[in-house]
Amino acid sequence: MRITDKTENTMRILTTFIALSICTHLFAQSKSEYGFADKSIPELAQFEYYLGEWTSEMEMKQEDGTFKKLDITATIKGKFLDDHRTYQSQFTTPTGFFSTDIRSFNITTKEWDALFLNAQAQRWHKFSSKMVDGKMTTIVKGGYSGKEDFDLKVVDTVVSDSHYLKNVYNSADGMKTWELVYKIDVKKVK
Repeated sequence: MRITDKTENTMRILTTFIALSICTHLFAQSKSEYGFADKSIPELAQFEYYLGEWTSEMEMKQEDGTFKKLDITATIKGKFLDDHRTYQSQFTTPTGFFSTDIRSFNITTKEWDALFLNAQAQRWHKFSSKMVDGKMTTIVKGGYSGKEDFDLKVVDTVVSDSHYLKNVYNSADGMKTWELVYKIDVKKVK
C-alpha cells in the first residue's frame, strides 16, 4: 500500500501535535514551584495538601489547662523534590529558627519514613507518618530529639485547600495516653 504525500503530511502533523501536547503537559507539571507527586505511587498524593507556602499560629497548653496563643508566627514551605517521590518541608521563624524534614512513602510498610534535621540545635531524628481515619498522623518516639522522656503524635486535619489544623500531643506513658499540648492553625500564603 502506497502512502500518499497528503497522508504522510497529516501523520507528521498529528505526531508532532501529540509530542508537543505531552511535552507541554510535562513541562507545566515540572514548572510547579512546589513540585508534584509521582502518579505511579498513589499514596504519594497524601502529602499534596501540604504543598506551598504557609503561615502558622500556635497555641500552647498552660498549667491550668487553657491554651494561650504564642506571639511568634512561623513559615512552612512544603514541596516535592525533583524525583516527585521525596517530600520536603521547611519550618522557619522570624527569630532565625530553622528545621527541615525529608520524607517518602515506604511501599513495604505503607507508611511515610521521615528524617528530621535541626542543625543549629544538633538534632537529627527519624520518625514515621501514615493516614489514620483520613488524617495524616505522625509518631515521633522520644520527641524531636529522640532523647526526650515523652513521645509526640502530630495529627493534621485538612479544613480546606488553603487551611489545615495541626494538633500536637505528648505521651509520657509509652503512648498509652495522649495529652494535647499545641494547637497550630496553618493557612496558605501561596
